[in-house]
Amino acid sequence: MSEIQLRLPDGRDKSMPAGITGQEVAEKIGSRLAKDALAIKIDGRLQDLNVPVDHPASIEIVTFAAPEGREVYWHSTSHLMAQAVKQLFPGAKLAIGPAIEEGFYYDFDFERPFTPEDLRKIEAKMAELAKAATPITRKVFSKADALSFFQKKSESYKVELINELPDNTISVYEQADFADLCRGPHVSSTAKIKAFKLLSVAGAYWRGDEKNKMLQRIYGVSFPGKEALDEHIARLEEIKRRDHM
Repeated sequence: MSEIQLRLPDGRDKSMPAGITGQEVAEKIGSRLAKDALAIKIDGRLQDLNVPVDHPASIEIVTFAAPEGREVYWHSTSHLMAQAVKQLFPGAKLAIGPAIEEGFYYDFDFERPFTPEDLRKIEAKMAELAKAATPITRKVFSKADALSFFQKKSESYKVELINELPDNTISVYEQADFADLCRGPHVSSTAKIKAFKLLSVAGAYWRGDEKNKMLQRIYGVSFPGKEALDEHIARLEEIKRRDHM
């Protein structure tokens, strides 16, 4: 197998087998980094950990410590939440679910308001799905095939978005029975998502236009460890307490 030279962020060059994945690179560098790895930057471009590196390049393994790592982590958690919602409430339609400054949200079109009890059920289902350690994979469709794919799933909001995309190829991320229109990147497995909390539900017009349908936006946050999550929730409670005072 041929070798390639990969330049690490500290300036060192390492010889690695051509076609090595980001996860494999992290494993060769160290077990702690392999555990914490969320994505890889190849010549400055953020990509999935399972992307093969087949040419000499500057690389960086991205973890939660980096802003880009947190964005990947929170975006992936939004997909995990959407998967849980679809399993519990199959009639819910998917809108969008991005990472935001401190966490994530996902917008759903559902026939009734989500309740606090629903959020507890969704959290429990998310924990079950995370424990299943399902691989998260990227697939590329032609625009026509992507439209057909989401039309068959009756995901009208995804169809609307695809129709407006100028791209001839469309990327979709899948984890077991769940699939979402997305550019990515995402974590490699649901097992990477460790500690999360759903915070609230709010109304949100589709695409921010009051002429469109009001959707339900579920907000949440996640961390690679429970201690960090608990600290974040305590900080939010303290902010609420001060605002009330």
